[in-house]
Amino acid sequence: APLIEVSVADDTAAIARRVWVELSAIGLTDIPEIQTLDMAAALGVANTCESFLCRFPRHVEYAAIQIASPERVLELVPPEMLDGKKVQKAFHVTTLYLGRDACKDPVLLQQLVGLLGESIELTLTSVASDPKGTAIAVRNEGEFPCENVHPHITIANAPGVPPAHSNELLDDSHADDPCRTVDSLPAGTRVTGTFVFRWP
Repeated sequence: APLIEVSVADDTAAIARRVWVELSAIGLTDIPEIQTLDMAAALGVANTCESFLCRFPRHVEYAAIQIASPERVLELVPPEMLDGKKVQKAFHVTTLYLGRDACKDPVLLQQLVGLLGESIELTLTSVASDPKGTAIAVRNEGEFPCENVHPHITIANAPGVPPAHSNELLDDSHADDPCRTVDSLPAGTRVTGTFVFRWP
């Protein structure tokens, strides 16, 4: 990797330009032309996100839509899909997962910051289940910002199975899995949720 020297006295935009020049000089041509990048806007987004995250007492683990009526959600799940599994105490749709790392999508984070505390009506499309877990698929045709290809509500998991199993459960590549059951929900099945941020 190339060693690039910059001055700590320079502003962030100047440092970014210097790095771009140096990387371009060694043939990294897939980097966009510096003139096409809105440096001020990018730095504005980064600074907004950083200052927002600093307001919390602990590191934010994820952004989500918290479901207002968990009992309503649970009523949609056939009881046999919950056998041998631990049901979640509360339900949500994860919109952005941060974990222990820095945010990889500050633009999405900024969108979610702008929605903090707002309510949204979600359309639920199906319940999917296998021996490891049960989840409800949530329609997202541009209704809300979300990093997840398969927005969902994790309902329950078998002991030792992480909630992230729901992503695998809802992936089309598992459509032919004989252990997987998918029940469509009636058209117009909706629940209300609120945009929130959560930490461990």
